[in-house]
Amino acid sequence: MRNYSVKPRAAKPQVSVVVPTYNERENVVALLDGLRTALDGRYTYQIIVVDDNSPDGTAEAIRRATDGDSATVLLVRPAKMGLASALVDGFKMAQGEYLVMMDGDLSHRPEDLPGLLDRLANSDIAVGSRYVPGGRILGWPLHRRIMSRFAATAARVWLGIKVRDATSGFAAFRRVSVEPLLPSLTATGFKLLVEILARSRNAKVVEHPIVFIDRRQGRSKFDGGEVLAFLSLCFTLRRL
Repeated sequence: MRNYSVKPRAAKPQVSVVVPTYNERENVVALLDGLRTALDGRYTYQIIVVDDNSPDGTAEAIRRATDGDSATVLLVRPAKMGLASALVDGFKMAQGEYLVMMDGDLSHRPEDLPGLLDRLANSDIAVGSRYVPGGRILGWPLHRRIMSRFAATAARVWLGIKVRDATSGFAAFRRVSVEPLLPSLTATGFKLLVEILARSRNAKVVEHPIVFIDRRQGRSKFDGGEVLAFLSLCFTLRRL
């Protein structure tokens, strides 16, 4: 595999992309290649992969793929501790002025990232949205689409979040917008974006269309337990 060097561009802020992984050996190397292609020459960047000690060898695949690549940082945690807490740990390590969250299963396309980052020039938070004009979902069965719409609607109605796709999981933030929130985030479940938006009432938030693609390799971590965790989070945030 090729080694990639970071090509700084003084006019652009540094970007830190945080990718949580658990059993993503079949996807993560392609994701890293895609991120380099999308960002190289456009932004100075670092990629932080937070792996929850995946039994399938995800961490070792990352080490082999990034040998000699100083732009990629791997944090291996001792056990499966959850996506939200992985993102928080990654944000705490990040050095960039722009912070990004995205999934490690290739459902979030790296080629959509530059457009998302460009929106931060005039906003505090840019959400990758499946539900604005130009956004799409590919490969999901009907029941997943219904559950996703229900969750997004619940976030708008129960929490007053004026975003069509608060559950997308793909977003970019100005560091100054999210860093003060890190100590108070509950970091449970898988929808950290909802909590950040609920706690960022004064932030300027925009949505940018993305194409969401159902994972091609591996198994989805989404199940009934995640739905219950999301609903519990909404009720907790509503009380706050």
